[in-house]
Amino acid sequence: MAGGLSKMALIFVGIGIAAGIGITLVVVNSQTQGMVFQRVVDESEDNPLLNPSNLKSYEELLRVGAHYKSTLAAGEEGFFNAGAKGGKEPYAFEWKFSDGAVMNAQNVTRSFDSPGRYTFDLTVTDANGKQDKSTAMYVEVGPKDG
Repeated sequence: MAGGLSKMALIFVGIGIAAGIGITLVVVNSQTQGMVFQRVVDESEDNPLLNPSNLKSYEELLRVGAHYKSTLAAGEEGFFNAGAKGGKEPYAFEWKFSDGAVMNAQNVTRSFDSPGRYTFDLTVTDANGKQDKSTAMYVEVGPKDG
């Protein structure tokens, strides 16, 4: 009997710890977007997680992405395509390359004269002035073909 009570006590302690650590809510929208929120259970008034004004919807957040070929030959044209979601349209796009080139368009085309690694950043600004940035992207440029 004593062994059964101690096992039951351990189960209740385990459940209590799990419930006290946090609650995870998963919201899935048409199986393409998912949001996961973790909220520590704390009912104090100064907990920012309990204040709905601190929670932003996923669609309000400005997000940026880029698509490009990561290896090119010297002199070969590369296509750099950007996308943005959230925030408020229209968006302004700025590409900054480590060789000093700056281009202001959503999709740009350019080549590199010399072999090497060229890094670049993409900054997107929405109509409200909010910015998001993709950094530490790079293209490896090899010697000219042929």
